[in-house]
Amino acid sequence: MKRRESWEQAKNQCQHYRRRSPEQGVLYRLVQEKRQDLEYQWEELFQPEYGYLRPEVLKAFDAYLNCGILEHGVARVYCDSCKHTLLVAFSCKKRGVCPSCGAKRAVKFAEHLYNEVLEDCEQRHVVFSLPKRLRPYLKYDRSLASVVFQAAWRSLAESLRVEGYQPGGILTLQTAGDALNFNPHLHGLLSNVLFAADGTCTNLPDINTAAITERFCELVLSACRSTLCLDI
Repeated sequence: MKRRESWEQAKNQCQHYRRRSPEQGVLYRLVQEKRQDLEYQWEELFQPEYGYLRPEVLKAFDAYLNCGILEHGVARVYCDSCKHTLLVAFSCKKRGVCPSCGAKRAVKFAEHLYNEVLEDCEQRHVVFSLPKRLRPYLKYDRSLASVVFQAAWRSLAESLRVEGYQPGGILTLQTAGDALNFNPHLHGLLSNVLFAADGTCTNLPDINTAAITERFCELVLSACRSTLCLDI
């Protein structure tokens, strides 16, 4: 059987710290050279198709350019045993742009789900998206994300319910699209079985995608009418 190592196990096996020198990478040089051009030329070249450039995008690029660079902040590490000392550069801890911080966050999150949350069964990937006309409301009022979560989960639970059993799954909100535009949507994992209160399981019924989509739309629009007083 292949041995499976966790992030902490792999980190503990590392005998020596090696600075990763991000400024030598192709991605770093590309962002460094084109970041200003992107800001100045976005409106003319890309805004008609992708919308205006969000400030969060430029902040993520700027944080990435500082990530792992000694000149932008360090911590001094000292060993009491060998008296050796070294400098460790601060990281940006951002998602999306930085391949180092993003990979670490993704691995640790996946390990947490695997070890602490998900049952040992097959999982299905599910996605819930919103029409463009509703997206701006979530942009200026993030509390409305709970409306989307509740609508998505209720649509799944009502469509897949079997007497005495409930579906199991997780949902997470992602706010950026492929072009870094504001596009709030949900990604999730849906267990391939249903669960009872006593821990027993039964097979997941056939998934009616059309019925789930229709119910999700009804719940979202109903919540928007009551919460935002929209005439839709």
